[in-house]
Amino acid sequence: MRMLIVSLTLLLGACGFQPMYAPAGGGQAIGPVRIGEIEGKAGHVLRTELSRILAVENGDAPAQLEIRLTERVTPLGIRIDESATRAELRLIANYVLTPPQPGAQVMRGSVTTTVNYDIPTAAFGEITSQDDARERAAETMAQRFRAELALRLAHAREAGAAR
Repeated sequence: MRMLIVSLTLLLGACGFQPMYAPAGGGQAIGPVRIGEIEGKAGHVLRTELSRILAVENGDAPAQLEIRLTERVTPLGIRIDESATRAELRLIANYVLTPPQPGAQVMRGSVTTTVNYDIPTAAFGEITSQDDARERAAETMAQRFRAELALRLAHAREAGAAR
């Protein structure tokens, strides 16, 4: 069994496998990031979750991440009285990542998350459902942000190494 694991490890290394979230030879995937204030309830949850996720990335000078969040709610299933039974909440985050090094390339991009939720018939039920959907969308978006930044920075490192 041990021989099988060792041979699989050697084969994996020989195929050119590289971890996505870390540069070759070790190091940080993203590095330290300072996140600017984000407006709204979803912005607060997104900033808190991103701060928690990116807290492990420490170092000297942090990059600055500015996010502008847009929220859209679209009613879906319609009852006979023309009220909605479901809705779709879409969060769109346009971001700018400014590296701490002068003259380094600024990254711009967008991350989108969509969440569906039921609209109950109870009074104020829609508000509670929408708040819960907003939190879920922001938490999911924070995970997507980490993946997006790690991937884009890995591509930037590869492009810099290729020059």
